[in-house]
Amino acid sequence: MWIGHDSIKGVITSSVVVDEAASATFAVNQNTPNPFNPTTTINFSAPEAGIVNIDVFNVAGQKVDTIVSDFLSAGNHSVTWNASGLSAGVYFYSVKSGNFSKTMKMTLLK
Repeated sequence: MWIGHDSIKGVITSSVVVDEAASATFAVNQNTPNPFNPTTTINFSAPEAGIVNIDVFNVAGQKVDTIVSDFLSAGNHSVTWNASGLSAGVYFYSVKSGNFSKTMKMTLLK
């Protein structure tokens, strides 16, 4: 519970309840480190078990690599990508799991 004061509305209170048993949600975190050379780690969570695909694209939209294409359990996951065979530049990684998808930008320095 927190209490705040607003000069217009007076005292503001809120009580937040977190359901520990709630199922996980789909989330994709920014890769770390970013920028990177030559490896980086991508962390994500899948709300349910299923096929997960992580593809990497260059700025022209061409797929340059598939990091993951496999059945994964629900929960948090971490994958490491080695881009030692690619040129320095901006790349995008797309994480797809079931009906969920998110694309993020990363920078490879050499």
